Amino acid sequence: MADRLASLASRLERRRPVVVQTHDYPDIDAVASAWALAGLLRSKGYEACCGYRGEIKSRSLRRLIEALGIDAEQVGPGRPGLQVVVVDGSPANGNVTLCPGELVGVIDHHKSVAETVAPFLDLRPELAACSTMIRGYWSEAGDDIPGGVATALLAGIQSDTDFLSRRCSDEDFDAYAALYRAGDWALASRIVRTVLDLRELGLVVSAIEGAVVRDGLLFAYIGGPCGQEALAVLAEFALRAEELRAAVAAERDEGGVHVSVRSKGAELSAFDLVRGALAGIGAGGGHAHAAGGAVPAAADPGEAALRERFFRAAAEAAPSP
Repeated sequence: MADRLASLASRLERRRPVVVQTHDYPDIDAVASAWALAGLLRSKGYEACCGYRGEIKSRSLRRLIEALGIDAEQVGPGRPGLQVVVVDGSPANGNVTLCPGELVGVIDHHKSVAETVAPFLDLRPELAACSTMIRGYWSEAGDDIPGGVATALLAGIQSDTDFLSRRCSDEDFDAYAALYRAGDWALASRIVRTVLDLRELGLVVSAIEGAVVRDGLLFAYIGGPCGQEALAVLAEFALRAEELRAAVAAERDEGGVHVSVRSKGAELSAFDLVRGALAGIGAGGGHAHAAGGAVPAAADPGEAALRERFFRAAAEAAPSP
């Protein structure tokens, strides 16, 4: 597709408001992408906003929103007539509760588990970050990207690639280089790296001490409410153990159970693990190396049963040698 922005714009009506919607538990990459695309559409004469339907559980995302003045709004069911463009997620993957209105487009870099249907589709699972995709839309527009928008997108790539230490495409590297020059690298890096408070650090330590390991998979349950970064930090730290192939971190709050999964290799995909373990009780998605998911409180099977679901999913996805 030579000019994706023009193709998307041709499917949007200027007289109707547009919400650029993230997945239900947005992270930095999701909100950065949605905010940047909404700003670009506004510059082209559309009434557009950045929105989500679920809950922001990320401390670093809240800090980014505050530092850059990002106007992300929680969109309720009382705003019919919207045109909806989903970024960094897909209704087909079960991680997006659509805003009321007409689904016009889906822009995503995750693997799809079912056919995605919308008038405009930009699905590129070969890319490491959705922020890379939206930086490309700004480039196609030929506009100078504002410093705040560049900083947000830079943070999105930093977050989703762990500062380029995970699999990246040439396009991801090119976007990172361009945004490095246009944005505030120091601010973005400081926000992405500072994700825990001392209480959560203690929770992570306790969770590792009580973790269960079987056939190269570690399952750890955090015994207290925490931000979604604490789960990711726990899972990523656990993978430093040579004997592990993958790690799962989980926590429960009043809304249900949230999980973060990390894997060392595609032979035991984090994506397959979370999809297999949560089938029938929740939703999950992501990539082979990193994935996440959620189970609503009404379907919570309990810690022991959830742990066994992940061990069973690991055995079915990649039997240990």
